[in-house]
Amino acid sequence: MIIQPTSVAAQLWAGAAAGTTAAVDAWRVGTLLTARVVGQNDVGKLLLDIGGMTVEADTTGTQLPSQFQVRVLTQGTQPQLEVLLAPTDERVALQGLRERLPQQNGYAPLLGALAALARSPVARSLPAPLRAALATLEASISRPDDVGTPTGMKEAIARSGVFLESQLAEPHAELPASDDFKAALMVLRRVLADLPPTRAPGLAAGMGGTLAMGTGKGPLGALPRPLSDTPPPLAQRALVAQARADDLAITEGDVDTLVSQLRTDTRAALSRVEIAQLESHPQAGVWMVEVPLAGVRGYDVLQLRIEEGKAGPGEPEGLWTIGFAIDPPTLGAVQGEIQLRAPRVSVRLWADHGPTAARLENEFVSLRRVMEKSGLQLDHFSCMHGLPVPTSAYSAVLLEARA
Repeated sequence: MIIQPTSVAAQLWAGAAAGTTAAVDAWRVGTLLTARVVGQNDVGKLLLDIGGMTVEADTTGTQLPSQFQVRVLTQGTQPQLEVLLAPTDERVALQGLRERLPQQNGYAPLLGALAALARSPVARSLPAPLRAALATLEASISRPDDVGTPTGMKEAIARSGVFLESQLAEPHAELPASDDFKAALMVLRRVLADLPPTRAPGLAAGMGGTLAMGTGKGPLGALPRPLSDTPPPLAQRALVAQARADDLAITEGDVDTLVSQLRTDTRAALSRVEIAQLESHPQAGVWMVEVPLAGVRGYDVLQLRIEEGKAGPGEPEGLWTIGFAIDPPTLGAVQGEIQLRAPRVSVRLWADHGPTAARLENEFVSLRRVMEKSGLQLDHFSCMHGLPVPTSAYSAVLLEARA
């Protein structure tokens, strides 16, 4: 798409005549400039801010986004500019991020409530559809033993929710959609939406009162539970391990608060899955995945960033890089990066707690033996006390999505 500014030449050459060449230099052929729509003048021409200069342009029959890039094709009295629009799928993804970022939160609040209900006799008093939905969610969560083998890890990643729609598109897929974490969240959201807004029938039956969940900080309704306090899983952002929520105890209290909080936490978890889906770019070889894991008396979240690099000249395959982060209570926050160009492997680990770092360091020999049995060669291994410092607090994608 080509546009022709009609008023830029006079401004450029007036600046040049006055001895100011910056404007002329900025509009050299091939230069990329940022453009945004300012408005329209009284004769129907579009006003554009291009590279900090306001110009008129004749864009009859052309619909432009509010902000875009242009490349200078020709100079002269009527320069030509090529409009560079983002691909449609990229614009859709950015719009999706804008809609979901304010709603997202980590999985910890919802998984904490699920663990608390599993330990409480109150769960037997929940309405049957809600009990079934919670059981479906629990069944979709992998066990630590499941991810201890390559096949188990592959299945856990497939069940994480990121690949739900692609599985649904394959009627004979090996993994049924009912085992998918996102599918389970969608079922739970639907069941919670069907419950009456003021009182969930059956919750208080036989209990002699209503119910609530709380911690040592007080009842659930008094707890600060802001959304978006857990960084979203963005491909250009550093991984951040999700710690478990505070232990919850179900006591006499307000059932409406419990159901309302479950609704909020379910919507937030669904938004987070969808952000990971939007941030995964198979064509670029990048996938953002979060795998809920059932631990002792609670659930943890394994965050993964998987990147497939392109093979260089003479190389049989590219470099695979897998970043991960997890924060189980027994170990504390642990992050790592694994680089693989078969058969060579490099492993770097970081642990927030000193004893955990020492424990991981002691596993070096065992790790090397395991890899050798798989035909891999461990070139480098390091384990550092303390977590890596992110290179930036937010990625450019996050800034653009929240603009």
